[in-house]
Amino acid sequence: MRAFLVNSGILGHRSVGRTIQEAMRHRPDVTTVALDLGEGLGARDRVIRRLMCWGGAAPTSRFDAVTLARWRREMHTGVLAARRIRAAERRHGPADVLHFHTQATAFASIGRMRRTPSIVSLDITQRLAARDVPRGAPQWQYAACGARDRQIFRAADAIVSPSRWAADDVARDVPERAERVHVLPWPLPLDGFDARWIAARRGRAGRGTPARVLFMGGDFPRKGGWDLFEAWRAIAEGATAELHVATDWPIGADAVPAGVSVHRGIRAYTPEWFALWADADVFVMPTTAEAFGIVYQEAAAAGVPAIGTDLNAVPEIIADGETGLLVPVHDPCALAAALRRLIADPDARRRMGVAARARAARLYDPASYGAAMAGLMHAAVSSRRSLPR
Repeated sequence: MRAFLVNSGILGHRSVGRTIQEAMRHRPDVTTVALDLGEGLGARDRVIRRLMCWGGAAPTSRFDAVTLARWRREMHTGVLAARRIRAAERRHGPADVLHFHTQATAFASIGRMRRTPSIVSLDITQRLAARDVPRGAPQWQYAACGARDRQIFRAADAIVSPSRWAADDVARDVPERAERVHVLPWPLPLDGFDARWIAARRGRAGRGTPARVLFMGGDFPRKGGWDLFEAWRAIAEGATAELHVATDWPIGADAVPAGVSVHRGIRAYTPEWFALWADADVFVMPTTAEAFGIVYQEAAAAGVPAIGTDLNAVPEIIADGETGLLVPVHDPCALAAALRRLIADPDARRRMGVAARARAARLYDPASYGAAMAGLMHAAVSSRRSLPR
């Protein structure tokens, strides 16, 4: 079976696309062709992008709503994906099954999905995304995109989400396709996260080494960075803990509290990135808006207890009190209390870290994900073949 894995190539979606591709390498019965829309952009691609994606970078204003900025951006992704699929088929032959991540990559391929077995992967629906934008005109374009989503879901043979939170919204929105919705947490390359890190942390705690708290987030404000700084000032744990912040967000030196180190230019799955996880005792990201939160999965794989917000799909990744702690959104006081609790209790950190690692091994195993996805692909192809002609 030949499967085309179409990925938007945007930020975390690119990372997800690569982990899915790696997971499918465990399946000799499936040959994959990866189509990363962020790579290999030619002059024509750039011209089309400029024409279709003009306007504000964050399509939430009234002007953006009137000009349907979000719709245009989503459709641009779909148009580029459709062109890449056609080019890939000229080079590799026809696809037996198409895998779209996320649904925007299928915006211009609904007719094609009716002819070729297709799987759509998503972390959030347009309806759920609309909750984070101002009411009124800015939400209009989300409604337009949501209508397109419904067409895509009806044409898909399977819809896959890493969270029950998003999967349930698809089922509510398109109830006639509820049986096609599946929850598959995204896979992680677990081998890169050394299980021996847990023992090393215990040794550091026994020597009285200050606890190392790690934050990772490119969009520092949205990931709750300012709330974290406020909480850090409140606990004043400079002598017994360190906070390491990995972000490229422009934070002025005068805004950084005492006991905080800022790491810039850190890229995922590089030696520097793994070193931060190996050295961490606690992970914290009090995000204010999150579709899923891959970084919480990564914390679990590293055997690190995580502090996150009780928001959207985050409680599906962090088991409160078992693998980490959940706090309300925009609540520095509760965040400070959670930090104090884990900083002061190395035994609790170790217990939660061990549980998090075991949970990650059970839920995020690439081979298991590959087997489940291959099963959906074979079922989609078989179902199409059994239809009357």
